[in-house]
Amino acid sequence: DLFLDIVTVTAFTRVGSAIQDRGTIDLPILAYFCIFWQIWSKEASYSTRFDTTDISSHLETLLACFALLGGSLSAYSDFYSDGCTRIMGVAMFIAFLHVALHARVWYWFQAGGESGSVNNSVKQYAVYISVMNSLEVINWAVGMSLPNESKWR
Repeated sequence: DLFLDIVTVTAFTRVGSAIQDRGTIDLPILAYFCIFWQIWSKEASYSTRFDTTDISSHLETLLACFALLGGSLSAYSDFYSDGCTRIMGVAMFIAFLHVALHARVWYWFQAGGESGSVNNSVKQYAVYISVMNSLEVINWAVGMSLPNESKWR
């Protein structure tokens, strides 16, 4: 968790450096800040709700850290560049990792128990988060498939 926090601070620092160099907060910088914040909040949310002492959770966090570091290299990019595509790819990758993590939680709690039980609530939560992250993966994939010159980026 400490490594994730250090990597997140590094990503935010790169965004801050881009703001300082440009002398203004423009839409791409604000969007990249929001994406980095979203990645951090997903990781923190999962680690506070579920047991993260197994090797697969550690591997997922490590992959998320490396993806966040790679994406932060593009903090100076605008929407019409390969850097924007790279950041969308990072966000898509993290969303896919969280689909897999929450599918695993669903598998652990698939028996579910009675309606209104904690196990059933956890299972429903896992399904909801998996569906929402799947939609996010599709959203990022569509954005990445658009040409750099598209006004819809």
